[in-house]
Amino acid sequence: MRRYISFIITLLGLSSAAWAAENTPTFKLTGDVSLLSQYVEYGLNQSEGSPALQGSFWFNFGPQFRMGLWGSNTNYKNSDDHFNLRGNADIKIDFSQDSHATIAYSYSKFFKEGDRDGQILGLHLNFGSYRLTYDSLSNWEGTHSRSSRIGFGKETVVFTDWKWDLEAGYNSPNVTGISSYFDLRTALGTNWGVIYFEGAVTGTTAASDLDGTGDVYFILSAKTGF
Repeated sequence: MRRYISFIITLLGLSSAAWAAENTPTFKLTGDVSLLSQYVEYGLNQSEGSPALQGSFWFNFGPQFRMGLWGSNTNYKNSDDHFNLRGNADIKIDFSQDSHATIAYSYSKFFKEGDRDGQILGLHLNFGSYRLTYDSLSNWEGTHSRSSRIGFGKETVVFTDWKWDLEAGYNSPNVTGISSYFDLRTALGTNWGVIYFEGAVTGTTAASDLDGTGDVYFILSAKTGF
């Protein structure tokens, strides 16, 4: 963990140097809205198979730093938590025209019980169409225990204007009775006007240990941004 913090401090220093080299920042608001047939995050169902409406809003403090909010309806067994609101902040460090790193932080708040409240700290690396991610969660699935995830993904253009996205993640929850497991996701999508339509299949290697939340799911989604 100390090495991870040291690495973040080093990247922040590089970010400050890169910021000074940029032109005058453009301050603007960006965001997106998504409608999903069900909400599944890293292979785990967050809406009990029900549709989900999600939205995010970001205020960009120039080309590298931004802060914002993300929200989604949720549904869990034996819980009154039906909405998740996240306060987000991230810093982007460009290495080249098509490669960069992002340091991301989220405070995740659930309404109304709040048993799943927690923090998410991430380091995401992008190299062209490839990405490598590391995320640390302070309260994994409401267990009040930590978990970490290492993910590897790739996006490929197929059929001229379709995008095929493939991602695999290795999850290590510090929870008694639950072993480390993989989550897998494959998706195919395309733009139709200003809306991006996607069909995805996701699942985990530990569905029996996760009380059915890590089964194989098919998700349809539509997303538009501004």
